[in-house]
Amino acid sequence: MRKILTICLGLLLVVACKKKGSDNPYDDWKDGSKNPVVVDKPIDPKTREGLHKNIFKPTCSNSGCHDGNFEPDFRTIESSYNSLINRMSTNTDPNNPQFSRRVVPSNAGNSMILHRIKEFIPGSQGKMPLSVDPESDWNAKKDLYIQDITDWINNGAKDQFGNSPEALDFTPQLGGLIVFADGAPTPLPHTGYNPVTVPAGVSTIKIMVAYLDDKTAVKNFGLSTINFTLNPYQYDSTTMNLITETSPYNTTGVSGENIDYWHSITVNVADIGLSGDVLWIRTETTDNVNDPVFIPSSNAPFNFKKYFAIRLN
Repeated sequence: MRKILTICLGLLLVVACKKKGSDNPYDDWKDGSKNPVVVDKPIDPKTREGLHKNIFKPTCSNSGCHDGNFEPDFRTIESSYNSLINRMSTNTDPNNPQFSRRVVPSNAGNSMILHRIKEFIPGSQGKMPLSVDPESDWNAKKDLYIQDITDWINNGAKDQFGNSPEALDFTPQLGGLIVFADGAPTPLPHTGYNPVTVPAGVSTIKIMVAYLDDKTAVKNFGLSTINFTLNPYQYDSTTMNLITETSPYNTTGVSGENIDYWHSITVNVADIGLSGDVLWIRTETTDNVNDPVFIPSSNAPFNFKKYFAIRLN
C-alpha cells in the first residue's frame, strides 16, 4: 500500500512540474543576432597596456632578452610596470650619471629606458633592442613607438587605472647581497650576477641584505626572514630571522651603485651546507604597508636568483 502511495505522489509531482513549466521565462527563448566579436580591441598606445602590447611584448620579451632572465621583465604588463618605475638601472652610463633609473615618472629626459634605445652606451652590447623578431614591427614604427614611450613617461607613467606612481606604494625590491667571512671588516667579492664564493676553511659568515623601497625607510621594515635551499625553484619552510643593524653598511648593490645594507644574519657554514654546494637564498620582508613579499620572488629573473646565492668552496 505504501509503495502505491509513493508512486501516486511521484506522478502528481511530475504533473505539477509540467504545469508550472509554462512559468519558465526561457520557454520562448530564441536565438537572435549577436554583436560581432571584437578580436583585437583598440588600446591607447600611450598607456601601460598599449606599450606592452605594441612594444614590450613583441620586441623586448623575446627569447634570451627581457623574458624573465633579467630585469626589466617584459613578460607581462604587471612585471613590465613594476620593473621599470623608479627601478635602479642595472647598466649605467659612466658619461651620463643622471640616467640612474629606468623610468623616472614625468621625466622622460632622465629615464634610462629611452637613453638605451637612442644612444650607444660604452661597454654595453649596443642600443636596445639588440635584435628584432620577425613578429615585431619595431623597425617600421620605431620613431612612433619612441614617442609613445616618451609621452607615457612625461604624462606621469600612470598605471591602468590612471594612478600616478606617487599615489601608489610599491612593494620592497632587491637592493643587494654581501657576505663577510669570519668577522672580516670588508665583504667578499661579489661581481656581476654571480654567487658570492666563500673560501674553504671559513667557519662563520655574516650575510647582509639590502632592500629598496619607494616610500618606507628600510630600517623601519617589519620582521624579515631568510632561508636557504639547494634548489632555486623549491624552498623549504625553515627560516631564520634577520636582524636590523643600528647603522647600515654602505657598498655596491646589484645595480652597481652604492646602497645601504641594513639587514643581516651570522651563521656557521657547517650548519647551512657542505663544500661544493651552491646555496640559493630567499628572504621575506615587509614595508608594513604591503603584504610580506619574498625576495627574490618565485618568478624573479634567474640572474637575480643567481646573484642572491653563495657558493661554498
